[in-house]
Amino acid sequence: MKKFLLSGVALAALLGTPALAADMPLKAPPLPPPVWSWTGCYLGGHAGGAWAHDDLTDVGIGGVSFAAAGKAGQTFPLRTSDLLFGVHVGCNYQFSAIVVGIEGDGGMMDLHGAVLDPGTASSTMVGISSGAYGDVTGRIGVAFGDALIYAKGGWAAYGGRESFSTTAPFTVGTGVNLFQGWTAGGGVEYHLGGPWTAKIEYLHYDFGTQTFFLTPVAWPFAEKLTVDTVEVGFNVKFDWAPH
Repeated sequence: MKKFLLSGVALAALLGTPALAADMPLKAPPLPPPVWSWTGCYLGGHAGGAWAHDDLTDVGIGGVSFAAAGKAGQTFPLRTSDLLFGVHVGCNYQFSAIVVGIEGDGGMMDLHGAVLDPGTASSTMVGISSGAYGDVTGRIGVAFGDALIYAKGGWAAYGGRESFSTTAPFTVGTGVNLFQGWTAGGGVEYHLGGPWTAKIEYLHYDFGTQTFFLTPVAWPFAEKLTVDTVEVGFNVKFDWAPH
């Protein structure tokens, strides 16, 4: 009799196991990781190097150059390089793998330097000073998940003034207050995690040719300025929508 009762209890336990299992809550599968989107606005900082090519011209008046033993229209190059640093802000919109956006940069370029006017008898030095720069550019790129390869281009300006010194009784009468032109280049940006990204970028700036005049005689000098930059930057992104 005892054996019969034990067997019945065991059988009931076995039969009841599926029902008990059905009553137990199921563990939900883990959520997939969020997909990174480049859509949104961002703010960041950058630093790097700048290489300036400043072609200076002693334009002259009536075929006579400012340099005593020089030649009117003679051009002499200045090559200078140093650091740049600044901040940037922009917005992107991603559709499929294409990313388009607009960005503004601003900062300082340390490009000071000067060279002798060939044939000068008065130690005339002509060049450029350091100053602030800024640009507004459009961006277009292709996204590969967390990586973005992009090109950019637009308007640019540089606030470094002309540099001029001489032992003769001349000073700058009408100077260059602002170089304006265009910039173009591109780079690679990568999502580091969370809202953070990092980039490396190359830009070419062409500020065209600007002319300044001396006083008391308005002798003209021209400067054709181009700058190449390489910079590293970090951004924090603010989403328009959840990832």
